[in-house]
Amino acid sequence: MNFVWDNCRGNETIIRKMIFGNIEDIKELLKICGKSELRRIFLRNSHRFHGRDKSYWQLILEVSDEQINLEAKGSFRKDTGTRYFP
Repeated sequence: MNFVWDNCRGNETIIRKMIFGNIEDIKELLKICGKSELRRIFLRNSHRFHGRDKSYWQLILEVSDEQINLEAKGSFRKDTGTRYFP
């Protein structure tokens, strides 16, 4: 399956494989990225996973609801900045 339909690369492609991929894609991701890297990507992008996808990756990556909530609270503060408009 093609996960690069708009020339996005890197984490975006990994997230697409996590959401839309089949079991072979998931095995490949675990081999290439490793569990800790996928956990980091999942926590930073947990808002993009819904329902079964979110529950599935929480179980596979051993992520608790508390970890997701902590990342969500901290993420807003880290990622938000004041933009300079001259």
